[in-house]
Amino acid sequence: MENNNKITDEIEEDFEEKLDNNLNSRIDDLEKRNIDLKRIKKIDQTKKKAAVESVIDERTSFLINKLIERGILNRIEGIVSAGKEANVYLAYDNNNSEIAVKIYKIDSNTSKWMRKYIIGDPRYKKIPHNASKIIFLWASKEFKNLQRAYKAGLNVPRPIYTKNNFLIMEYIGFGTISAPLLKDIKHPHVPAGLLEDLLDFIKRLYQDAKLVHGDLSEFNILYHNHKPIVIDISQGVSIYHPKAEFYLVRDIKNVFKYFENKDIILPDPREFYYEVINLDQ
Repeated sequence: MENNNKITDEIEEDFEEKLDNNLNSRIDDLEKRNIDLKRIKKIDQTKKKAAVESVIDERTSFLINKLIERGILNRIEGIVSAGKEANVYLAYDNNNSEIAVKIYKIDSNTSKWMRKYIIGDPRYKKIPHNASKIIFLWASKEFKNLQRAYKAGLNVPRPIYTKNNFLIMEYIGFGTISAPLLKDIKHPHVPAGLLEDLLDFIKRLYQDAKLVHGDLSEFNILYHNHKPIVIDISQGVSIYHPKAEFYLVRDIKNVFKYFENKDIILPDPREFYYEVINLDQ
């Protein structure tokens, strides 16, 4: 009997030891996971900070502080998209509502290709040679293009404010989750309806806003609530620009190309082109 009690005690001790080891192992795993999460969070914050600082120099930082003082901006939260010419950030206004802040990078190489979309546009008589001033003009140009399109009732972000290389506009998304680009949507809802919306956008932008987007494609269209929201309209030109029809044809080709494999019947692109440029309708 004594031996049986001894064996039972040994089994219980062994079980308790294993339980303690298992518990300690789980605690170690949890602790390791917490450390990893903190490390990942720290890396994410570092990336966010690096992304912000990549275009925020001393002059831009000064302008941010001015916008905060004037009540136009409350804070910049994090990056939404990063591009060669500009970064777009999620920010908040003084009502704690989401807004998008687009900051153009001051770069002489970038300013060179921008000039071809400005030269010939009857809205701009004097074109600066200084890189910074060209980029300031470019931000102002996108703001004015958005104003024209928005006033015409088209699906573009509502323009809010512009200054130097800053453009503040409506944020498109759900909370902190920004709307995806059309290029990332494999199966859009009702492709035929989406095509109709985009063709209507091209036509009304030309006839009502008197603009051509100039770089319209699935890379410059957000997909929000099953509807297209057209962005990046900075290169948009007046319909009286000498290359307006060339850019219009390119926009039409890009849109038609996107829908080629969507199993829908496409209209004749030539007929659509002449329908767009017919201002006497």
